[in-house]
Amino acid sequence: MSDEKAADPHVGQLLENIRETFDHLPKGELEGLTNLLSDERKTIHLIGGRFTDGLARYMAAHLRIVRPNVSHVAGQQGNWLDQLIGIGSKDVVVVFDIRRYQAEIIQFAEAAAKQGATVALVTDSWMSPVGRIASYVLPARVAVPSPWDSSLALMAIAEVLIAGVTRQNQTRAQARMRSLETLRNEIDPSTEDGRNGPDI
Repeated sequence: MSDEKAADPHVGQLLENIRETFDHLPKGELEGLTNLLSDERKTIHLIGGRFTDGLARYMAAHLRIVRPNVSHVAGQQGNWLDQLIGIGSKDVVVVFDIRRYQAEIIQFAEAAAKQGATVALVTDSWMSPVGRIASYVLPARVAVPSPWDSSLALMAIAEVLIAGVTRQNQTRAQARMRSLETLRNEIDPSTEDGRNGPDI
């Protein structure tokens, strides 16, 4: 990295946000949530807001590869009820919510908790109201010298959770990856090339 880039205050703050986030995460929250997400008896639902839905979708896409029963709550808000109606004590709802906190996300999380689901929250330092009913709360540093908050530390939390779940269920995760690769090759034989590893 050039001296000019290294001196960029925005880049420096991004890196500091990641360090500060993991230095100050509540003790045991990350490990506890990883253990919960690794429990294949649970069904996982991930939901995010205007700027964080991409993180929920990203995490869901990875978790679906390494374990069953993972869904991304997406689309129009009216359609969320179709998913909410089946949520209960065997479900985990992972919420990504940063300021300005969205009423519909909060309402979904509260309704899921009322139906017995375990709620986990990935949020910012100011803490989404979902934190009031969440069993796990992972706050990230998002402030940067910009009108926009940064999602980089939130993404880092998501990736650490994905890696943790993959590691805990390593044998089954690898078996699912191989099955997925076989399926992809059957549907599109042009993808069959082991030189660069599994194309998942």
